[in-house]
Amino acid sequence: MRRSRKKGGKGLQAEMNIVPYVDVMFVLLTIFMVTATTISVGIDVDPPKMESSTAIAAENDDVMLVISVNSDGEFFFNHAEDPNSPLSEQKIIDLATQMFSENPKIQALVKGDKLAPYGKVIDAMSLLQSITQQNVQLMTAPMDE
Repeated sequence: MRRSRKKGGKGLQAEMNIVPYVDVMFVLLTIFMVTATTISVGIDVDPPKMESSTAIAAENDDVMLVISVNSDGEFFFNHAEDPNSPLSEQKIIDLATQMFSENPKIQALVKGDKLAPYGKVIDAMSLLQSITQQNVQLMTAPMDE
């Protein structure tokens, strides 16, 4: 605090130094940006690996529609009441249509196990594409170095 003169009288003037707060916010932002790239959505499947695979990152999985296909060809949906239990195609269509109508900019992804039947992964892609009318991306894992 410093003292200042106002109209002949002495008074205290309190000043707030915001530099430490800006530093803390910068550190928190940096931590958030680094950890956001490691967030995984959907159920735990073993996707195929690619050399040119890029990680898909988002602040939270609320901005993604992800259908996961396990090795048995069962469908899972990240916005279901229980994302770890398989759902029918009609239930996924109902949930995804509702979510897409609320947010038309939502991203559509398919996360297929490398042992999943190819036809089931294509079915999941066409299901999402029929709802969103946009390109559906496949999630892959980067190659181990």
